[in-house]
Amino acid sequence: MGCFEENNHPGKAPNTIYVDDDGIADYTSIQDAIDAAPDNYTIFVYSGVYEENIFINKNITLIGEDPKTTIINASHFGNVIHITKKGRATIQGFTLCNSGNSGYPRYNAGVKVESNGNNITGNIMKNNRCGIYADSSSHNNFSFNIFSNNSDYGIFLHGRSDHNIIYHNVFIHNTCALRIKTCMFVTVHMNVFLKNDKGMYFCCGARENIAHHNTFINNSIWNADDLVGENQWDDGEEGNYWSDYTGVDENNDGIGDTPYSFTTHGEDRYPLMSPPVVYEEELEG
Repeated sequence: MGCFEENNHPGKAPNTIYVDDDGIADYTSIQDAIDAAPDNYTIFVYSGVYEENIFINKNITLIGEDPKTTIINASHFGNVIHITKKGRATIQGFTLCNSGNSGYPRYNAGVKVESNGNNITGNIMKNNRCGIYADSSSHNNFSFNIFSNNSDYGIFLHGRSDHNIIYHNVFIHNTCALRIKTCMFVTVHMNVFLKNDKGMYFCCGARENIAHHNTFINNSIWNADDLVGENQWDDGEEGNYWSDYTGVDENNDGIGDTPYSFTTHGEDRYPLMSPPVVYEEELEG
């Protein structure tokens, strides 16, 4: 337990609680800080390794000092962070790792999301069952994250998790980078899918979703697939980059002259001839 007070100390941001595992802040435990925080407070976490399972059941902002050095480790049990139906959060600046291995229908994840309107951005999610598992959770923003070495999915959207935005993430070395099931109006834009077993796919009633300006490189089983066929793989003018596209661009407009077709249903009508997003080589390590 820490020494949090309603009156802010000099040099501290207003409505902010500080956590440091070295014992020099308001709390040493992230969960203790969340439990003490009023709604709409910010919890700032200094670099360190926090071996916790975090439950969020209120509106908070959770900020890590540096995503490479501010680590929440679930030690292979449960979810790293669970945003319950009563919670709503912005989560930024963490490595979230080593969730439990529980399977369907209650996937353990780096972040399990059960509410609407969350913002998960600028994190590293690795060595989990899922990086993010969203269940009946809509109007969320998942952006600028790195998902690596997650044993089932980088992101799994399930149970009418509609109107979500998946933007500018990197998925590398996951069993499957992204699965979208029974969801509508999801936008998948400017992401990199690199060296996963499977890239991304829509299934099981997922329709009226759109994926465009993504980069798919060397995903070993397939780069992407559409098991439904009622989704759009371009924005009406430009589509995605596919490392296994074999078409040509006779007029040199940067768009392939023939569609990129999926194994099951659907096609990218305007495949790009070069990647729209340049990934950093260090991500391959």
